[in-house]
Amino acid sequence: MILLNICLIIHLSGLALMLGTTIAETVTFNVFSKSFKKDALPSLNLLALMDKFSALLGIGATFLILSGTGMMIITHGAFAHQIWFKIKLALILTLVLNGFLAGTRLKSKLERQIKERDQAIGTINRIKLFYLTQMTLFFTIILLSIFKFS
Repeated sequence: MILLNICLIIHLSGLALMLGTTIAETVTFNVFSKSFKKDALPSLNLLALMDKFSALLGIGATFLILSGTGMMIITHGAFAHQIWFKIKLALILTLVLNGFLAGTRLKSKLERQIKERDQAIGTINRIKLFYLTQMTLFFTIILLSIFKFS
């Protein structure tokens, strides 16, 4: 039972690290987008700062994967067959794929368009939608974990 609680604490710590990093990225990006509309050059430092956040996301994801696997082993997969857990895993996969595929692609596109203000503003709006999607996925995953409907 103690090992299960340790895994749960690590799992929640990983979730908090990932969610907190995503919130920090969102806030930083919002500051960037406001600054970019006024003057593009000073805001480039904020994009460089955002690149540093990916290491924290990786650490949080590692905590989640290892502790989640540990909890599944300890409970002998007690939750694996429940519908809320299957939905949660699908949402986690969506969260990760959205981050890697959409998020990375949009940030690269923005870096290429940075000198063309009109095109960059369109990409900025799509990145804002990306962060809104990520936050919604996190919120839904947390709700599923709390209420565990059958």
